[in-house]
Amino acid sequence: MAKKFFKKIIYLGITCFIFKLLWSVTGGLWEVFVPWNYRTDLIAVIFVVPVLIVVSFLLSSLCFKVIRDTE
Repeated sequence: MAKKFFKKIIYLGITCFIFKLLWSVTGGLWEVFVPWNYRTDLIAVIFVVPVLIVVSFLLSSLCFKVIRDTE
């Protein structure tokens, strides 16, 4: 029970780390290439953030699968 709980906590931590990394990269690129106004910020909130969340969970799952397969 405790082992499963710690796996979920580690999974969530890795997911948050990947999301933070993707958020930083996307934010940097967004500042360089997208002009600032309320419409572009709305697009970011509605479309880009959910994509970042999904990608971070997928990458985290892939990392865990690779770690389990190498053991």
